[in-house]
Amino acid sequence: MKSIRKQERFKKGIYSVCAFSLCVILLLSLWISNKDNQKTDLPENSTSNTETQTQKNDVHVNTPVTNVPDTRDESTTEEKTVISFVFPLNNKVTKAFSNGEIVRNATTGDWKTHNGVDISGNQGDEIHAVGDGVVTELTHHELWGTVVTIDHHNGFIAKYSGLQRDETVQPGDEISKNQKIGVLGEIPIEKADGFHLHFELTKNGKYVSPNTYLGKEVEI
Repeated sequence: MKSIRKQERFKKGIYSVCAFSLCVILLLSLWISNKDNQKTDLPENSTSNTETQTQKNDVHVNTPVTNVPDTRDESTTEEKTVISFVFPLNNKVTKAFSNGEIVRNATTGDWKTHNGVDISGNQGDEIHAVGDGVVTELTHHELWGTVVTIDHHNGFIAKYSGLQRDETVQPGDEISKNQKIGVLGEIPIEKADGFHLHFELTKNGKYVSPNTYLGKEVEI
């Protein structure tokens, strides 16, 4: 009897050890499997973190920066043109530019604007170009006498009125500063004012005072 009981207890012990071993093996297998899953997930998490960081960096790069002082050299400016017109006859201005105001004409008695300056002289005095340019027009007017129009570049166009008919430059002639363009004659509409040159100057199509430019260096 005792022998049989011992055998049964031995068998139960064997069974218990086997069951315990199986449990240990199962737990170990689950632990290893869980570890492998964590290792497999790690690169995905790392890639996700890298993408997130890249997106953050992109947002930082594309975000406009404000309140940054402008350190560019402000001394760099466009070069301006300096012109220097000489007087076409002399500097004896006897009637000024009226700048849109009406003044009385001593010959006709009318009141009208005086769009140039009158420079006194003697009949036959040489008239000179105030600057380089090209003759664009030559007219013989019953009121203003012979009129020479010269384009002096940079938007400046001059009219020289009161020249003698037969001694003038011609349209298309290229003119140098101080070159003779004709001689002084009469201006019928201003005959009461004696012999003089009526000189008009426009800049970009607008009348300007010749006194601003004649005999001076002017930056434009």
